[in-house]
Amino acid sequence: MSEDLPGGSAADVPAAEPADVTSGTAPPDVAPPDVAPPDTPAPAGAAPDAAAPQPSASPLPSSPSSGLALAALVTGIASLVMASIPFVSFVAFIPAFAAIGLGVAALVKKARGGKPIAGIVLGALAFFVAIGVSAAAVSPGSSLRAPVADAGAGSPSASAPSSEPSAEPSVAPPAPVVVPADKVYSGSGDSVLPIELPDGLDSAAVATISYSGERNFAVWSLDSNMEEDDLLVNEIGAYSGTVVFNLSGAGITSLEITASGPWSVTVRSILSLREFVAGSASGHGDDVLIYRGRAGVATLTHNGSRNFAVWKYGDRSDLVVNDIGAYSGSVRWTAGPSLVAVTADGDWSISLANQ
Repeated sequence: MSEDLPGGSAADVPAAEPADVTSGTAPPDVAPPDVAPPDTPAPAGAAPDAAAPQPSASPLPSSPSSGLALAALVTGIASLVMASIPFVSFVAFIPAFAAIGLGVAALVKKARGGKPIAGIVLGALAFFVAIGVSAAAVSPGSSLRAPVADAGAGSPSASAPSSEPSAEPSVAPPAPVVVPADKVYSGSGDSVLPIELPDGLDSAAVATISYSGERNFAVWSLDSNMEEDDLLVNEIGAYSGTVVFNLSGAGITSLEITASGPWSVTVRSILSLREFVAGSASGHGDDVLIYRGRAGVATLTHNGSRNFAVWKYGDRSDLVVNDIGAYSGSVRWTAGPSLVAVTADGDWSISLANQ
């Protein structure tokens, strides 16, 4: 007799399998094979299976602190570049301060990584670089100083030329002329005197000669073959004067002196000669000068009693005056440069107008 179980009927209870009467033992428990149930559509209105795969969630946006850190780094780099450029450095402190501020804000928001620190360091470095570059750009000796704009000009324009004359380029002064040293000789009586010409054997020279004897005094120039070249002095009694010799480049090596008393000879370079001043020169006795002026008319005077002669040696040789005793007159005068040799026993003068 079966009893009704609560919540179901007897038919809902599976019947027990019959025992194996042959072996007298209960049948072993055999697990059914794993068979996947066929996919069946869920009934309408049924709740979704909790084990069913759910679509993946979208990634969360990055935190604001990461954006501040990146902004601090980029602004720091930009401020350092601006600080390194003259005149742009004047405004580079703005992004420098911005980089520092962004880096500090990122640190407050606990941003990870070194970007906030790098932004702060770059901003501080840019600030000091901007100060140095700006100071160099406005220093008085800097070539980077900006030109001062014309206050009255409304737009850029080319600068007007200065009314002041520009300074002429400096010209180095000519090298000073080196005058060779004089050669001084002295003696008494007749002598053949070896000499050395200051400017070389092929150059003209002058000799300043003095004699204090009472009888004839004569001086000849001699070449290397001891041949007479020119009679430089021929006087009776005392003598003092300057004469020129070796004009032909004969290579004078000696002077033959005829004398009865002491004498002295100073051989000099023609570079040591005095020059005409404003077209005029004067002196006493024999002398040699340099003339560098223009051609013109010369007025000459002489108050001596013996021979008065004036020679000019330049492109050619000219005997300007040759007279005895006192003289006064005007003669033609060729342009210099030239040597002027005067033979006289008194005072003389040479003057050219408009020199």
